Amino acid sequence: MKRRSFIKKSSLASAAAISIPFILPSGRLFAASGMRMADHVVLVAFAGGVRQQESILQRYLDDSQSYPSSGNILYNLFDGSAPTDKIVYGTNNIINGDTPIPKILSQTLQNQGTTFREVNASAVGHYAGVNAMLTGNYMYTQGLRNKPTMPTIFEYLRRHQGEKATKTWFVGNGIGNSIPLLDYSTHADYGASYGANFLAPTITFGSDGEKHLKNAKVY
Repeated sequence: MKRRSFIKKSSLASAAAISIPFILPSGRLFAASGMRMADHVVLVAFAGGVRQQESILQRYLDDSQSYPSSGNILYNLFDGSAPTDKIVYGTNNIINGDTPIPKILSQTLQNQGTTFREVNASAVGHYAGVNAMLTGNYMYTQGLRNKPTMPTIFEYLRRHQGEKATKTWFVGNGIGNSIPLLDYSTHADYGASYGANFLAPTITFGSDGEKHLKNAKVY
């Protein structure tokens, strides 16, 4: 998208957002979008960090290991040729990660939208990123091991769409750190009554779950 076109469309969208109420007159949180394609929605968060040098700069190992191997390892996101040497970011064949995962998009996301090559933020941690994704708000002062201060997508769904708790699940890869805290916020108008069920399969169905649940009884 051309820079001028992007700025124009962004300005129009911002003006519309100011004039449209947060909750639509129909009582819905979002406008109707036609017939739904499925009775469920799965939102996937890929944990971990993506550094500028390996992503938009496409430096690969040039900077981090001073090894002359540059290239684009995010070929579904950005344009550019992939590295040809010391491949360790794919699936396993002979050594760990030596086989790049096949490209799944015929057109990169860079060509389908607008790429911001440089973004400055005061908080760029993993928890801040997942928090922003689930709440739609970037919390500059949100600390670790604190529940979100703004409502999560789970709370919006349950309060405004009337979904049951048994149909709203937040699945994590463990119970440590701050991830389990993202099932609901501390917002006065939402909170635990509209939260999601949290499940960590590696715990529930792993050795910890076996240890504590295998002898469980129904009283």
